[in-house]
This record gives sequence, C-alpha cells and structure tokens, in this order.
Amino acid sequence: YFGTIEFFDVLGRNSRGQGLTFPGRVIPVMRPKQDGTAATVDIRVTGFATARPAVVVTYRDAQGDSAQIRRDIPKTTLERPSARMAKVQDGVAGLTHLGLRVRVDTDENVRDTLLSYGTARQVDRTMVSAEQIEAVMGEIERLRAAGLYTSALAYEGLGSIEVWAEWTHEQDPQSRRTGTLAANGTPAPLPEWQDLVPSGFEYAGDRLVQWDTPIPPPEGHEILAKMGEAFAEATVYKVGESYLGEDVWAMDLQPEITASHWSHAKATTYKPTVVYSARQHANEVSSTSHVLRHAELLLTDPEQRRKLDKVNVIIHPFTNADGAQLAYDLYNITPDYILHAGYLGSLGQDVTSGGNNDHPIYPESTIRGRLWSTWLPDVFLNPHGYPSHQVVQLFSEYTGLVRRGRVTERNWGFNKGWFMPGFGYVDSPEYPRHKDAAFEIRDYITRGINSNRDVFDLNQRTYGRYERYGAQFDPDVFRLPMTDSVLIQMPLKGSSGGGGGGRGGYNPRITIWSGTTEAPDETAYGPYMELVAKAGLSWDQAILDYLYEADHEVKRSGQRFFGGVSIRLNRPRPAEKDDEDEEEAGEKVIS
Repeated sequence: YFGTIEFFDVLGRNSRGQGLTFPGRVIPVMRPKQDGTAATVDIRVTGFATARPAVVVTYRDAQGDSAQIRRDIPKTTLERPSARMAKVQDGVAGLTHLGLRVRVDTDENVRDTLLSYGTARQVDRTMVSAEQIEAVMGEIERLRAAGLYTSALAYEGLGSIEVWAEWTHEQDPQSRRTGTLAANGTPAPLPEWQDLVPSGFEYAGDRLVQWDTPIPPPEGHEILAKMGEAFAEATVYKVGESYLGEDVWAMDLQPEITASHWSHAKATTYKPTVVYSARQHANEVSSTSHVLRHAELLLTDPEQRRKLDKVNVIIHPFTNADGAQLAYDLYNITPDYILHAGYLGSLGQDVTSGGNNDHPIYPESTIRGRLWSTWLPDVFLNPHGYPSHQVVQLFSEYTGLVRRGRVTERNWGFNKGWFMPGFGYVDSPEYPRHKDAAFEIRDYITRGINSNRDVFDLNQRTYGRYERYGAQFDPDVFRLPMTDSVLIQMPLKGSSGGGGGGRGGYNPRITIWSGTTEAPDETAYGPYMELVAKAGLSWDQAILDYLYEADHEVKRSGQRFFGGVSIRLNRPRPAEKDDEDEEEAGEKVIS
C-alpha cells in the first residue's frame, strides 16, 4: 500500500516537480492461496469521468443540430463567506433570512480584460467579481423555480439568503453588490439518529459494545443510537460527512438537560470537558472499541455515571469513517494482516489533511476542529495504534515502510506493547500551572495502565522483547524511556504554548493537554482485542478521573460602568490549588 502511494509521489515529483498528494484510492486486496501454485496479480486502474470538475451542457438547437459547451471549474481562492445578519420570527423555527458577506476582487466582471495578463485558468482561479456572485445567486433562484437543483443552497430551518459581494477589505455598503436567493428550494431531509436504532430495540441491560471483532462505522453508529435511545444522558448528533458520502456521528454525555435555554459555552465553563476522538488511522482498530465501551460504562455503571455530574464527555468514535469501513472489509478477507489500506483517507492522504483550509478536499477533515471550537475542551484525546506483529526487518537489512520519500523509523517494526509516542506539555511563565497539570495527568495514566494486570503483563513481556532485539541491537533507534514501568516517550523539555488556537487548534488557554497513544492493534480481534482495548479503556478512565477529582471553581466577578454592569464567569484551567485562589485585581467577587 505505502509502496504504491510512494510510486505516485515519485511520479508527481518527476513530472510536475511535486508529489501527487491526493493520488486516489489504493485498495490492495490479498487472498491467500493454499494450493502451492504461484501467485497471480490483477491490477485495476479506474478514474473519474473527467480530468477535472466542469460544467458540461449538451443541447439541441431549433434546427435539430446538437452541440456541447464545457466550462472547467478551477479551485478558487475565494474565501469562505461569513455570516453578518440573521432574522428570526416568532413562531417560526430556524432563520427566516440569512445575510452573508464574501470579499471579491472587483465590482464588474473583467475576465476578458484579465486574459491579457494570465491564462484563463489563472484568471478563473484567482479573480472573482461581485457581478459574478450576483449573477450566480440569480441563476440558482431561476433554476430552482424551474424545478432544477432544488436542494442547492437549501437547508432545513433556513429561509431566504442574501450575499453581500464586497470588493473592500472592511465591510462597506457603498462597495457592495447583493445577490439574493428566495426560499424556493426543497432541502434534503436531515439525517435522524433515531433511524440508526434497529426496529424493536429495547434496552434490557445487555452489553452494547463487543470486544471480539473490529467495529465498522455502521455498527459503531448503531451503538451510539442505542445509547441515545436508552439513556437521557446521551445526545447523539451528526457531526459531518466522509469523502465517500457517509454520515459521521458523535455523542455528548452529560446529565439530562431540562432547561429551556442551554449553551455549549456555559456548559464548558461550569464543568471541564474532554473529547475522545478515535480512529484517525482507521486500521488501528481498538480505539473505537475502548472509547465506545468507556461511554457505555459511563451510562450503565453507577460508579462511572456520577462522573458526568462534574465532567462533560464527548465521544467521536470514527474520525476516518471511510478507512474504517475499508479496513473492516479487508479484515473479513485477511484478518491477520496489518490492513494499511485503511490507514489514510479515501485519496491516499491523511484524513485530517486540509482541515484548516476554507475548501478542504476531505469534508471530514474539519470535524475535529469543529468539535474543538464548539466545546472548547480542557483535554482532547486522539488514541492510535500500530502493527500487532513484527514487520520483517530484523537482521535482514530490510525495511519496507517508505512514505513521502522518507523511510519510516524502524522502531515501529515490532511490538512494544501499549505506549505513548510523545507527551507534549506547556512549560511557560504565561501558563504557570500547565506543566504540573501535565505531569499529574501522566501519573494518573501510569497508575491506570499498571492497575490492569493483563495489560501490565503484556507491556512487560513486549518491553523485554523490545529491549533484547531492539535496544541492545541498535540503541539509537530502539529506545525504552520508562515512566513508572510504562513506555512514555517524553520530550527533552516542554513547549512555550505558542501557535495554538483558532479553528481546529489547541489553544493552551483553553485546552491544557492533548494526548495520543499507541496500542498494538493492527489488526486485533478475539481475546487479543479485549486485551488491547483494556489498555485503552484504562487510559480513557484515567484522564477522566483527573478532571473529575480536580477542584474546579467557577469564579464570578462583576464591574460597574457608566449606565450598566458586567458579569463575568471564568473557570481557571487547569484547576487552581487552594493556595492559588486569589481575587482578580480590580474586580469584586459576587455570588
């Protein structure tokens, strides 16, 4: 798999000077033979119906002659529109009208003039006029009125739309054309999580999450729906779509909401929040299993359930839903293979690639960023995995994992138990409590991992083998930095905390720590799946316990100003110790 991806990367570098970053779906299907004859290879190459997105109109004129017009659609540099106006009406659900602003380059369409300065593709990619925006909105309205593209720009709970196409940097009504779109469309029906619940389902206390086989997206999303059906604490919702068009779901766990008004901002101010986002590399199968089991225990085990009174828990079991389905399909053919075809997204690039772009190729790449910006969590978790058995290399001078022209480190070549490939933390005077909080989290993790005897024995057994055949063989490559008998690859020092924040980022003022794990689960099933999932569950619960047991205090403060008063709610992150609680200068604490 990675060899084929590398082939396309080299092909791109040799033909256009840079690799082909989204080469396409590479699906190696291997069927073992038992008759002793030589293997055969069947290679199939498919492609899109056209080289690039385009509008193709085939028509027949009054004389009966037919012709075709084609207009390529280049990737535009147009920025995402921003919402500037919303209208509501008493008794009407949703928005009756929405106003958007988009910055364009010119007022009038001067495309023909610009062709003297660049190619048609360069002009279409770079320059957009307000006249074009106005015309497009009008054409969509007329097409919808004629019964064509009725679902385009039509959304449930949204009435009419207007777009302010402005050619100035700042909002300016004098430098604007307004394109309007009447509410004459027919929105596609919204997906309902209740449709995922099997007919006749009634929760009778039976276990919902199995640890016998990898969990594919249909099964995992059905489990979410069953939890939403059975427990008032579970709120299930669609969080996005995959490149191949599959719905992606998430679930919030918190005490039943009975208030008439509720907001994420208040919820995450009053209580800490943790996000569990699994299966980025979807052949690493155990993360979905232990995250879903963690959710089930929070709903069914009274000892775990009380933790929801003090912590908001967000469950996102499939970051790479397309890869998870492919890995499961291949697992049914060759269950003991690593199944790297499910590792990346559908086009041979990591599924999170482009998540911060205005127009990403992978629609699911934005999901994590939107979960983060919606919930502003204290902790964001991203559990991973790696091959459960050796990749042929020892003593053979062979290594086969080459990606993007780089030889993957040989230390991934054989099992070293459950470990953390890194442990980033902030060490900065701007965030004086972050380092201590991170090291406290680490203590919770090692206690949790070592408390499970099966996991402890697995780790010590594999660490010993790794020491014998790796560290003693090549200590520069095969390292074993241990913390309380757990392999955690600590950095030499902490970071300054800069560069975070924004859409999809982890601003240290908000998210005090984010972590990644590695479980030897490519591909796990049966009793071995249960073993590696136990390790992940111990990690999940350890970090939740850290947040649950901390003394989080919401500080309420107020100030008078001319003609009014301001009230401010703030929960320090990480939680302050008793001797750190001080009244903020210039503010009066109120109850």
